[in-house]
Amino acid sequence: MEKQNIQFTKESLGKPFAIGRSADLFLLPENQILKLFFPDAKESEIDLEYVNTVEANRKGASKMQCYGKAKVENRFGLIFDRITGISLTKLPDKNPLELFRIAGTLARLHYGIHQIKSDKYQDIKVILDSCLKSEPLSFLNSEEKAKAKSYIQGLPNGNSILHLDFHPENVIVQGNEEIIIDWMTAAKGNSAADVAFTFLLFTDAELWPGTPKLKIIFYTFIRKFILKGYLKAYKHLSGITDSEIAAWRLPALILRLGLWNIESERESLKSQISRLVTFGGKV
Repeated sequence: MEKQNIQFTKESLGKPFAIGRSADLFLLPENQILKLFFPDAKESEIDLEYVNTVEANRKGASKMQCYGKAKVENRFGLIFDRITGISLTKLPDKNPLELFRIAGTLARLHYGIHQIKSDKYQDIKVILDSCLKSEPLSFLNSEEKAKAKSYIQGLPNGNSILHLDFHPENVIVQGNEEIIIDWMTAAKGNSAADVAFTFLLFTDAELWPGTPKLKIIFYTFIRKFILKGYLKAYKHLSGITDSEIAAWRLPALILRLGLWNIESERESLKSQISRLVTFGGKV
């Protein structure tokens, strides 16, 4: 049953049981949670996550349901099923052998998403056009933006569901179920775009802020190991080639900077974008 704009108070919610990059998480009755976004979150983006999550559930891409919006003072939130499992990343803590299964599981689930078609999502090329017009991409001049836009328009179209934030932390294992979460950035388009973005997350994305240096070294090694296995398994399932994935490298960089604009990643992303635009998008 859909619930829209339910009002909560700080007192009734108590303390969050988890804090993410963009929101606090609170336990609710009926085995649900409230994802309460920080005050600077745009309501339009929250509305988009609601629509995207509902469509992912309707299409069978995710077993998680979203029940609607809520409000606490000046903050908006979304009500979801409470998922009591653990992420793919944490499975090896219980059984070290699981480390060798993560890549295959990730590839299988990602390939499965891409077999599902939907016209309800925004086209990735439309999203990329908005990113090029956004403040984080203002370092490009008009000629460079035109070159980037022309390159993107020449890439293959598609209407596969694209998650565009697909990594092991966004796959929750609950009993025998694997539940894909966090659909805020979902779109439709060519599946190679989504694979290219996952590649970027494994190679360029910031680890959790404040991670100790020793852990960064360890996690960097683990990420390379999982990425290699994921790519091998996904290519085997889909027949996709390295060149098809590499063609979406520039759009992936633009998307990462335009949508997330994380300070620690900013200069590296700008440098890579400028270089690729200069060379016509070729890696």
